[in-house]
Amino acid sequence: MIDYAIAIPSYKRTETIKKKTLKVLESYNIDPKKITIFVANDEEYKAYSNSLKDTPYNNLVIGVPTIGAQRNFIERWYPEGTNLMMFDDDIEEVQKKISEQKLGRVEDLENEIILKGFEECQKVGAKTFGIYAAANAYFMKERIYTKLCYIIASMFGVIVQYNDDLIRVTNHGEDYEYSIRQYILNGSVVRFDNYTVKSKYYGEEGGLQTIRTKEYVHDSIKKIAEMYPNLCTMYIRETTGMAELRLKDTRPVGASLQNFF
Repeated sequence: MIDYAIAIPSYKRTETIKKKTLKVLESYNIDPKKITIFVANDEEYKAYSNSLKDTPYNNLVIGVPTIGAQRNFIERWYPEGTNLMMFDDDIEEVQKKISEQKLGRVEDLENEIILKGFEECQKVGAKTFGIYAAANAYFMKERIYTKLCYIIASMFGVIVQYNDDLIRVTNHGEDYEYSIRQYILNGSVVRFDNYTVKSKYYGEEGGLQTIRTKEYVHDSIKKIAEMYPNLCTMYIRETTGMAELRLKDTRPVGASLQNFF
């Protein structure tokens, strides 16, 4: 059986993490000893220690501020080669496509997604895998996608590599950036397009919400688009007015990823 660890970066969400992600993991009987919660500073450490003192989830580590830098820190905290799952702190349910109109709760998180994800990575030489970004059964597919695609950070797995080419430099959109970095370095990513998570994302207090403005989002997305013009384009979503990215591999046929970028 593949061994793995779980990391949860969290910021100013001492109650949210208990009511949501930790409760979800408990419902799947995930061993609390596998789980480490990463906080930003001493003050946050004290708050989380107090909030979680009567739970089995007391493995806390002080990392660094901002989510992009924190994820970089987390990956270097574990030994290279670790099979690492990262979960956001506000997950309400892990879901799968049942029909074109319906999503249902995943029955076995460990076997259906976690272990299967690392196995699929090994098959194609990828080092990261994830799930479909939108909880919308109509757009989801019964497939495993291994070309360039968006691996959302809400729940994803990574086989830890100590490689500077994987270091994130953004916060908003850092999961877009990381998807691209992984694709360039390893030639593939793995996404289960029939699985997703239920989450309010930016509807919670704390987290990236503390610094997220339209201007901040625009500047971050623009930076990624300028870094990788052959793999993504920026656009403004009409319904929200927010900057977003589309990923697309525009390499000439047969061109090497490493040489092209």
